[in-house]
Amino acid sequence: MKILHILEDYSLNSGGLRTVVEQLNRKLIESGVDSYIISTEKEPNDAIFSVQSSYKPWRYSNLLKSKLIKLINENKITIFHIHGVWMYPQFIAAKVALKYKIPFIISPHGMYEPWLWLNGTLKKKFYFKFLAEPIFSKSKAIHAITNEENQNIKRLFPKINVIEIPNLIDYNAFSIIKTNSVCAEKYILFMGRIDKKKGIDVLIKAFAKLKINNLKLIIAGALTSYKIELDNLISSVNCTDDVIFAGRVTGNEKVELYKNALVFVAPSHSEVIGMVNLEAAVLKVPVITTYQTGLKKEWNANGGILINPNEDELYLALSEVLSWNHAKRIEMGAKLSRFVFENYSTEKQFKKWVELYKNLSL
Repeated sequence: MKILHILEDYSLNSGGLRTVVEQLNRKLIESGVDSYIISTEKEPNDAIFSVQSSYKPWRYSNLLKSKLIKLINENKITIFHIHGVWMYPQFIAAKVALKYKIPFIISPHGMYEPWLWLNGTLKKKFYFKFLAEPIFSKSKAIHAITNEENQNIKRLFPKINVIEIPNLIDYNAFSIIKTNSVCAEKYILFMGRIDKKKGIDVLIKAFAKLKINNLKLIIAGALTSYKIELDNLISSVNCTDDVIFAGRVTGNEKVELYKNALVFVAPSHSEVIGMVNLEAAVLKVPVITTYQTGLKKEWNANGGILINPNEDELYLALSEVLSWNHAKRIEMGAKLSRFVFENYSTEKQFKKWVELYKNLSL
């Protein structure tokens, strides 16, 4: 069994998708499976296969098709795992897989979720009907991360087998990362792409209503043009001195930001679990996120809080968490961490992936 993961962007800009694919690839290798990654975008030190993309909007590459065929022949690839749905790398990978009789599975990673159809609707519908659907409907299976995504995919591909496996986190590897610094400053943390989908505007408005002295809001993530709109909002609610854009953070700096936060907040309008929620929870930080992330509803009874992405619900949730004393915060964080270990850790759930790939090989 030799697996090739195909995605258009493996760089740090891809956010949680990079984390998911990197971890899946690594755990497969640790399990004795030959697993590889190919992408049109990567970081300089990434040990993966890559080809240049000459046309950014669709990530077209005239080299990708021949590279895929070469990998089939030389590396004896037996399964294609296609990550994403809207770009040329996924389209050409499916075409090559069909021509060379390579079974393939598709992970949309939430890209077919209803909220995401609202932008570029006409173009997406055309692309789906005439390019994606005819070829993706020939996949062996489509992977859903949440029950909600499962139902949405079944509506689009009623005849395809949909397999549900949640995003997973390597619990032990992530939880043992050592950090030394302790931050005396009190802050609420958001970490992720600076994107309208993430509900950062909702968080800023709810934060402004708290009116708590010496409390900061740290927004960590690579800056985008959307920051201009957020800056205007921050100014309008008189929080210029209390909201900090930290830029992209990685490694120990990222872990320290999590650990020192009073609460982690991800008020996303549409997500399929979101690795940041799992990372914060593993580190025993209270997490407020939304029902729209597809997390198990039991999150609410196990130290976390689920809300709808609106200002009023988030304000109430923040007020509750910030009212907890230190002992209560520790208790709730530990409870949430145990919940993630049981439901979203590779230690408990990774065998589902191995079983899926084995079934595809039959």
